Amino acid sequence: MSARSVVLLVLGAVMLCVGAYVAMRPLWAHGIPLTGARWLDMAFAFVFMLRGAMNVRTALRRTRTVA
Repeated sequence: MSARSVVLLVLGAVMLCVGAYVAMRPLWAHGIPLTGARWLDMAFAFVFMLRGAMNVRTALRRTRTVA
């Protein structure tokens, strides 16, 4: 596994976690959005989770083609 693949995998996992946190935060924060607007929270969560999934998928694909 190359260093670039490791960085992509870790960054992707962190982005997925941040996206999940932002998306689920209103459940325990009594509906109070993190950014001030619920639609903006959901947009951030969507972008972070999408980009995180793309990073993880790219890192895993690189390890399969190298090995």
